[in-house]
Amino acid sequence: MKLVTQLRFALLFILLVGLSSAALHYWNLQQSRYQIRKMNISHTIYEGYLNLESHIYQLFKQYGDAIIIGDSNQRASKNRLIAQVGSDIEGIRNLIESEMELIGDDAPIKLAALSDIESTVGNLINRLDQFSPTGSGELSSDWGRLSRLLNEEIDEKFQQMMQAALQRKSTEVENTVEFVERAAINQQKITVLLALLGMFAVLLVVAMLDRRITRPLQKLHGGVRRFGEGQLDAQIKVPGRDEMAEIAASFNDMADKIAVKNRALTSEKEVLQKAVEARTHRLSVMLEDVKRIDESRKRMIADVSHELRTPLTIIKGEVDIALRGKLKDAEHYREALERSREAANHTARLVDDLLFVARTEAGEIRLNREPIDLVTVINEVKDTFLHGAKLTSEIATAPITGDAGRIKQALLVLLDNARHHGGDWVGISLREDAGGYQILVEDTGPGMSDEEKAQAFERFFRGSNAAERYREGAGLGLPVAQSIANAHGGNIQLLDRAGGGLVAVLTLPDSDLREHAA
Repeated sequence: MKLVTQLRFALLFILLVGLSSAALHYWNLQQSRYQIRKMNISHTIYEGYLNLESHIYQLFKQYGDAIIIGDSNQRASKNRLIAQVGSDIEGIRNLIESEMELIGDDAPIKLAALSDIESTVGNLINRLDQFSPTGSGELSSDWGRLSRLLNEEIDEKFQQMMQAALQRKSTEVENTVEFVERAAINQQKITVLLALLGMFAVLLVVAMLDRRITRPLQKLHGGVRRFGEGQLDAQIKVPGRDEMAEIAASFNDMADKIAVKNRALTSEKEVLQKAVEARTHRLSVMLEDVKRIDESRKRMIADVSHELRTPLTIIKGEVDIALRGKLKDAEHYREALERSREAANHTARLVDDLLFVARTEAGEIRLNREPIDLVTVINEVKDTFLHGAKLTSEIATAPITGDAGRIKQALLVLLDNARHHGGDWVGISLREDAGGYQILVEDTGPGMSDEEKAQAFERFFRGSNAAERYREGAGLGLPVAQSIANAHGGNIQLLDRAGGGLVAVLTLPDSDLREHAA
């Protein structure tokens, strides 16, 4: 049931109790007024009968005195008393008629009894008038009749009639008083009952308000407070189907939606945070790369300047020697020009290697791709290499798509490094690899440290062993070879050889993978 409906029923119940109490009090007030008026009329009638009785006995006494003493001058007093008696009877009759209008019970009987009294009084007055003294002593003959009249008619019958009327009115007054008292007691009982009923109604409404409003409001307040503190999964349990339960259900639904959105926002925040962290990491890596490239650029400029200075100095020196002093013979000039050409060729190779590496890094290198056999390429390189490299391979053919000239160049770099920086023995082998082939160039030299292997593919880097055993190198062989391998979709690794020495591993993909990469 809805809370508003319950409140309406509760207020209607309290209103009914209040209206019932007011109606009952009004009815009791009207009854009290009625009984008080009735009691006043009865009491007034009773007093009227007492006055009537007193006046009648005074009248009879006047008659008795007049008859016995013989005072005939009391006619005025008797007439006055007779008029008073008539006035009393008329007053009593009016009161009985008023009582009849008020209660309408046995008023005709009372009027009939009053008429009997009136007629009896008139009859007695007429009979007493017959005993008026004449002064001749005739009264002695009617004394017996007068005595019977006074004793039987007045003292007994009339007195009984008056006593009956007085007793009846006295009883009515007592009954009315008793009824008023009983009504007052009943009114007190009803008032107490209505008060208890009102208290019960108020307690019932208070209990209903506590159970249906106060407690749910406390639960709602607690749930809202927990929700405000960040407990988005806070649920408010309010039983029933009233407005409070609907509010709690609406709040729970809102809290669930907000919790879902908050989880989505949290998930998005985590994703964004991870993306920012990844982007920051990439930027850091890129920054490190930029720093490294900048350092490499600075070092390359210094190295290029250093490498170019030597052949240029040679050329300049040869020219200066040839031009200094007196004329020389043709052989002397020829030797100077040959040495200058050799220095110029070295400079040209250095510039070509730098251009090749730079174009490879810029993605501008162009290869003459065609189907080739690595076994054939390796044999041709081995025959070109003048220091007896031995090929060990069980593979008859190794078809790939690539630039044979550039692959030979890379192999010659690896073989030349092995010859100059390794030991007396240089070996070359071919083996299959996942998705391609690997060409291994081995030597028995002192090898390289991990730090030197990490820097070996940087331009113009020369390891300690290279600086000691071969001073003519520029430090561009391995960067060029790595650029060629990368252009073919492969790479070069430097590994330690079992038993001592170094292994350079050139990995090249097969034709299908290379065509896919292209």
